[in-house]
Amino acid sequence: METKKLFDLDSYITKFSATVLSCEEDSKKAGNYLVILDQTAFFAEGGGQPADKGTLGAANVSHVSEKAGVITHHCDKALEVGSLVEGSIDWDVRFPHMQTHCGEHILSGIILKEYGFHNVGFHMGKDFTTIDLDGELSAEMVLNVENLANKAIGENVEVHVSYPPKEELSAIPLRKKPEVDNLRVVEVDGYDWCGCCGTHVARTGEIELLKIVDFQRYKGGTRLFFHCGKRALQDYQMKHSMMKALAEEFSCKPEGVADAVHKLQQDLNDVKSQLNEKNKLLFGFLGEQLKASAPDVNGCKWLFLYGGFSADEAKTFAMNMAKQDNLFCTFFMPAGGAVRYALSRSKNVDSLSTKTLCQAMNKALGGKGGGNDDLCCGSLPNLSEEELKKQTSLLLGYKSMKG
Repeated sequence: METKKLFDLDSYITKFSATVLSCEEDSKKAGNYLVILDQTAFFAEGGGQPADKGTLGAANVSHVSEKAGVITHHCDKALEVGSLVEGSIDWDVRFPHMQTHCGEHILSGIILKEYGFHNVGFHMGKDFTTIDLDGELSAEMVLNVENLANKAIGENVEVHVSYPPKEELSAIPLRKKPEVDNLRVVEVDGYDWCGCCGTHVARTGEIELLKIVDFQRYKGGTRLFFHCGKRALQDYQMKHSMMKALAEEFSCKPEGVADAVHKLQQDLNDVKSQLNEKNKLLFGFLGEQLKASAPDVNGCKWLFLYGGFSADEAKTFAMNMAKQDNLFCTFFMPAGGAVRYALSRSKNVDSLSTKTLCQAMNKALGGKGGGNDDLCCGSLPNLSEEELKKQTSLLLGYKSMKG
């Protein structure tokens, strides 16, 4: 027997009584019980909307599912079959779902009317609610539908839920008509008509606010990310706080933060450019010093460097040195509790391969990384300079190296 849905025509029901028809322990989750009632105000997950939460007597309801019209309550305590139980819906979970689902109807109806695109996917997630469309929206179009949606919210029009007889369905301009018998229709007065199973507010003003926080191309169409109600307000408050902090940091007005960040980026690029020029000189001087004291290994000079640079600088240094003849470079940079490495060789060195050394080093010392015969990069555990010299010399077959 299908479970009677008390929320079906009244999403505001939060208290109810029901008879326990069955209670079985969940074979997939220890300490969880699957409870079926003769009627319920709990919305089961479906149609892109998460399930309600709440209590049944002394049991907490963590999830609600539905199959073939039968609603199952996932509880943390067993309930006596045949007993009368009092149910309570967690309004702090239910109401945001009502706001968001109704906001989705308004957005989808407006987008179809304005641009002819259909909603082909809807999901209320933990961090965002998304709508997938079968057409591409521009930034200007997104701003337009957001403004129109909030206009609809401000008009505080009615939201109707009904089961129209079949002879009346053909006259209703349904945006989406699921192929089901006894179709439940949600109408947002003047904005949307759609077959839907979810919970909704009674008037659009209860949505309070709708904010599209992002959009992107998705499968040839558009995916919108949005918030409604309290979540939209919290998102604005968080971003306003961040913007205010940035404005104070840059000693400018909030509207000037973008320009300040742009200038900072330009200044940073200038500093990087100057640093790169200085590094070229430094690499040249240091390279000559390393070559002067470098031992010969298999017909080439082995350059060993530990510390003094970032991993990226060491990689650049190694690549630059490899442009010279008869050099094999092993550079190690301690950082964040590990040691980053860059290995390179000159084009005329055939006796040694950075790839072979990289693989041997990773295996012997527990490292990660890769590359080719001319350049490899990766990381190793936090070994000392002395230990790295010793291990690298052994792996290279240079057993006479000291210190």
